[in-house]
Amino acid sequence: MEFLEDFAELEPGQREHFQQVVTRLLAGEVLSPGPALRPDPDWRFAERFRELIDSYLRIGGWHFDIDLGLRLARAVHETGAQRVRFSKLESLLLCALRLYYHEQMRAAGDELRCEISVGTLRERLVHAGKPAAQLSARVLAPALRRLARHSLVQIARGFEAHDDETAVVTPLIEKVLPPDRIQEIEQRIKTYLASRVAAEAAGTEAESEPTGGEDDAEEGGA
Repeated sequence: MEFLEDFAELEPGQREHFQQVVTRLLAGEVLSPGPALRPDPDWRFAERFRELIDSYLRIGGWHFDIDLGLRLARAVHETGAQRVRFSKLESLLLCALRLYYHEQMRAAGDELRCEISVGTLRERLVHAGKPAAQLSARVLAPALRRLARHSLVQIARGFEAHDDETAVVTPLIEKVLPPDRIQEIEQRIKTYLASRVAAEAAGTEAESEPTGGEDDAEEGGA
């Protein structure tokens, strides 16, 4: 096999590094260059040996998705076996964060970091029509933590979703919800919130903390 031939040409240290990178990818991690003062050597290795990594992953039905523009890399299953299902609230947050990311990236130019405070996120959702009473820290914290587990946002350890706490929206969100879906995302938010207002008016409001599955995304790749 071509993979075995190419792998055999690696030096012992490179083989160990290869195993480390593949293990991270199959564990659902998303690789990135890391901060300037503490770059991630696994990213540079993955960039250099991306064809070898891809040929190995394809043996098991995966492929190596590396985006040099967004500066991220992940393992994606060919049949979507690692897809996860988000609750309605998690999906709503994901869409809201995607719109915010889109706005910030258009305004920021080359600046790739997109950070939002919980207070700002809550205000945007309230402005869109979500009742503030349904956006308490107790409700938002677990939903944002779940998005963080799938590398869609980055939050600090001990995150409790207080107004002054922040979340960094990662470039992976652009892979999960690409730019050509921005209008669709805006409409989904309007439709979702309008349906809840109508339900409340009719006295048939659903749970204030939605738990039903609403949206799919690829894990760890989300």
